[in-house]
Amino acid sequence: MHKYKGIIFDLDGTLINSLEDLIDSCNAIMKYYEFPTYSYEAGKKLIGRGLRNLIKDAIPEKYRDDDVFIDTLTEMLQSEYTTRYTKKTKPYPGILNLLNYLKANNIPIGVCTNKPDPMAKSLVSILFKDYDFVDVIGYTNDDLRKPNPETTLALAERMGVNHEECLYVGDSTVDYETAINAEMLPVLCTWGFAPVEVITKLNQSIWVHNPMRIIDALCYGKEMYSIFNENPNPERNEK
Repeated sequence: MHKYKGIIFDLDGTLINSLEDLIDSCNAIMKYYEFPTYSYEAGKKLIGRGLRNLIKDAIPEKYRDDDVFIDTLTEMLQSEYTTRYTKKTKPYPGILNLLNYLKANNIPIGVCTNKPDPMAKSLVSILFKDYDFVDVIGYTNDDLRKPNPETTLALAERMGVNHEECLYVGDSTVDYETAINAEMLPVLCTWGFAPVEVITKLNQSIWVHNPMRIIDALCYGKEMYSIFNENPNPERNEK
């Protein structure tokens, strides 16, 4: 029934909408230094490569080569986000329905994210307490940051799934590169933080507009387009 045997998920922009908590935390730092702040929509482009890259990309360009200053801001952002990260963050619509299906069908699942490891584990335990993730692996050091596939491959092994039979589900070019590097099938969510026009150029991927379509990817892989008589360009299919 299922062509693929397991799923590894990204977290932010894929399973959970953490945009407001992240940008509220970032803007607190921006206000402190009297730097320009970000709307939630503009802030989307900052997310996906960890807190240090978020704050580095947020500050005015003339400060971006000052590693000591960026280190200080990263610590401040970590502190701000620690007080906020569960305030507004919630699963995207349809995610719990997807997880119910995966649970009922005994499909092993895991999370590999560039979010700091303690926060990633905490959020999954709070928001998805009824589901058994084999493991949740977050950022611990730069050497293992996605798109390095090392932790993703280790997680697939822990799940008992061959990497070639595993989907990697994310919402960004970093997630796409992670999947390709791990020789997994990339499934990219159009509801996340990356612009649709960016991820639809990544032509080795499957694109999905709602979480339940991930089930079709699980069952059929890239063949889902021909089976359902669809154009693979997601802008021409369901909205």
